[in-house]
Amino acid sequence: MKQQILLLMVPVSYSIGGIPVGWIIGKLKAGIDIRKHGSQSTGATNALRILGTKSAILVLILDFLKGAIPIFCLMLIDEINSNNAILIAICGIAIIFGHNWPIFAGFKGGKGVASAVGIATVLNPLSALAAILTFLPILFITRYVSLGSILGAITAMIILVVQSISVINDYNYLYALIVGPLLVVKHHENIGRLLKGHENKFGEKLWQVCKIR
Repeated sequence: MKQQILLLMVPVSYSIGGIPVGWIIGKLKAGIDIRKHGSQSTGATNALRILGTKSAILVLILDFLKGAIPIFCLMLIDEINSNNAILIAICGIAIIFGHNWPIFAGFKGGKGVASAVGIATVLNPLSALAAILTFLPILFITRYVSLGSILGAITAMIILVVQSISVINDYNYLYALIVGPLLVVKHHENIGRLLKGHENKFGEKLWQVCKIR
């Protein structure tokens, strides 16, 4: 019975990840579906362009917590840590799938970066720190959020894999090997625009959807 209850945590994790924070805030604040504007993502970057700074910060924080809180709660349970460590990795993957393909929003969500950093912060704080320290200089130098996100995610996942394979009963590498490439694939359009020199830079006002005060 306990094992069955633990397995229920996988769909629960997917459901938590699937809460479309950006979509909800867009509806509440501006009465719009944020996925029909800008990059058509529910993430913080698109929220910044469409809804403004305050909404973007709120989306970023809540998406981060969507990843961090469920994994943190799972890791508090001794039985999972000792006997079912693989379940933590699977739940982390489920959260990202939920965020990217939310059942509550027609399976059209974001790209999973903020939630992935939230998960990494709990699984391995060093990997999350490395992601942030990679992201910020690249953003400052190039002003490309997507490039910083991609390279930051790759850095974090490499650290997770390297450290995880040397730890007994630690399946963080499973999470990293699936989520890392997934984050890159979700940015395939950004990668295409980067290669062509057409990617949007941070701070550029490209869309004037609505004026929100």
